[in-house]
Amino acid sequence: MSENEEVTKDVEIMLGNPKKALLAMAIPVMIANLVQSINNIIDTVWLTSIGVEAQAAVNVIFPLFFLMIGFGNGIGVGSSQALARRIGAMDRKGANAVAAQAVMMTLILGIVLAVIFVILAEPLIIMSGGSSNLDACMDYGVPIFIGIPAILMGGIFSALLRSEGASKRSMLIHVLGVIMNMILDPIFIFGLDMGVAGAAIATVLSMSIPLIIAVYWYWGKKNTFIRIPFKGFRFDRALIWDILRVGIPASMEIILMSIVAMVMNIIIEGIVPIDGVAIYGNGWKLIDLFFLPTMAIGFAIVPICAAALGAKKIHKIREVYSLALRYGITICLAISIIIFLSAQYLVIPFSYSDNTIGLRDQMAFFITVCAIFMPFTPLGYTSAGYFQSVGWGYKSLLITAVVNLSRIPICIYLASAVGTLDSIWYGLVIAEIIGSVFGGIFGIQSIRKLLAGGYPQLVRKEDFTD
Repeated sequence: MSENEEVTKDVEIMLGNPKKALLAMAIPVMIANLVQSINNIIDTVWLTSIGVEAQAAVNVIFPLFFLMIGFGNGIGVGSSQALARRIGAMDRKGANAVAAQAVMMTLILGIVLAVIFVILAEPLIIMSGGSSNLDACMDYGVPIFIGIPAILMGGIFSALLRSEGASKRSMLIHVLGVIMNMILDPIFIFGLDMGVAGAAIATVLSMSIPLIIAVYWYWGKKNTFIRIPFKGFRFDRALIWDILRVGIPASMEIILMSIVAMVMNIIIEGIVPIDGVAIYGNGWKLIDLFFLPTMAIGFAIVPICAAALGAKKIHKIREVYSLALRYGITICLAISIIIFLSAQYLVIPFSYSDNTIGLRDQMAFFITVCAIFMPFTPLGYTSAGYFQSVGWGYKSLLITAVVNLSRIPICIYLASAVGTLDSIWYGLVIAEIIGSVFGGIFGIQSIRKLLAGGYPQLVRKEDFTD
């Protein structure tokens, strides 16, 4: 069997039955995202015993952290689409070349971002709504910024594994990272008496674990479908553009969400300083946790549909999209019910100390209100994943823009007209529903046009095979 014909079991599943492929990809991605969210929540839970200022510092840095991840995520999403498309066409050599370009691009990006974020740490934190809590924010933020290269490199290897259908491996390295964070957090925060700075150092060290393991798999054990050749490496403009045509819009999505999160912190800080930011940040961490099944499905369909496009099985794209939409809506309906019934208990980890227990009822109310929009979110996430899979990153960006940018005018109006935190929470619900419904309509219409042969630049009539 030639190099281009050899496939791993993971690749066989990704190219096979749509339902089996979707479940095989989505479940490990969901677990990986879950443990990553736990990784973020663990810091906040430990720091609850220190005080609201420490909690608020983590929540101020989170949009900046998300912004940082966004730059790397763009390369990850773009390379995932480019790789999976080549795997679907059984072009292993081309897939290897894309992987090498992605790794080198991420390494250079990580170093540049670390320098910029460390130099501009104070103004960035102030822009993120941390002016009233600057010292604690700097203590937490600077170690995170220094660790950017290792964090982004771990992320790109995780994306490469998902691109070849190895979602279980991607999940494994994230789980190990969280276990390490659980061990290191109390040591650095309390044992070494480093407080909020210790939480940041523990996070960076734990998020470096995926990098170490992935390096072993790719260059030590060499048991992955993709090989990453660096001998005689040179940047290839065509391959870089193939990555960035999806990667740039994907990065802009995360950057946009980060900027909007910073603006939301500022809006909330203008109503209830520190406590309001803590309520919003902690509550949104829980909502992010419940977003995970929908996000996992959106991530999973990118390599599956891209591989189907490469294999010229266009009808499989529609089948995967329909399955993803049904699964997502059903799961999110169940999640909304769970939130409505148990909100008071869900916020306990963020409000168990004497100086945070007063926030419990307000946090519970926040996540209860957010549960209203949960069943609508699969419409947007599934459509965004579909657009990324076929190389239309700008259409995915449009969905994200509608969801996020609509928050700002709605919430600013409610902040001035009503002036309460409750009004801001309802503004979030309105924006999420508007954006999700728009995304669903946009995606469904595009799928119909694709099947009707309405995109000759993407597919030809002979590509419509089962």
